[in-house]
Amino acid sequence: MSDVTIIGMPRSSLTRTVRIACLEKEIAFEFSSRNVQLPGQPATPEVLHSNPFGKVPVLKHGSFILYETSAICRYVDDNFPGPLLRPVDASKVARMNQWISLAMTRLDQNIIRNFVIPMVLTDDAQRHDPGFANQMNRMADIIRHDLSVLDAPYADGWICGDRFTIPDMMIMPMIHYLHAMPGGPGMLADAPNVEDAFTRFKARSSAAQTDPLLPEKLLKSA
Repeated sequence: MSDVTIIGMPRSSLTRTVRIACLEKEIAFEFSSRNVQLPGQPATPEVLHSNPFGKVPVLKHGSFILYETSAICRYVDDNFPGPLLRPVDASKVARMNQWISLAMTRLDQNIIRNFVIPMVLTDDAQRHDPGFANQMNRMADIIRHDLSVLDAPYADGWICGDRFTIPDMMIMPMIHYLHAMPGGPGMLADAPNVEDAFTRFKARSSAAQTDPLLPEKLLKSA
């Protein structure tokens, strides 16, 4: 039995990030969704016991408990042997931290919270409401801008160069959901370097092992 456990939901992009980090680091871990609240529901006592803010993912390493995705990924990289999940050069490490911050504070909000989740939770009648359509079109324009900013650094292969690092592990699961949304493939087509990185991401073993297996309804809507 592994002494590392990840607590979260399989379809959470940030939980997937932590699972990918552990797989890329080649460490054994257990994954548990037991007693984790469904999206939009109050936090369960079990989750609150591990994170007083009631959010997942959470990592348990023996008696040590840690929450917040970026902190977990850095802890995994710093405390276990295996391939480095970060650059070595100081300027590249700083750039990595920049992209981690932007992934958490901007991309997660714009792509997941303000676009993907509303699209998934909205029924067909609401989706064709002019007000909702205008709101989603505005978000799509913001996401296109964000992808255009990402496209230049992804010209080098991955966002920090030629190695798959922590910010890629955060961004690519978000792109996975964007690609499944109506209009998502077109947005990515306008950012060819990001699109190419996403294609290579899907071919990685860590991506295949953590694929959220999107619902048929969602896939048909793309």
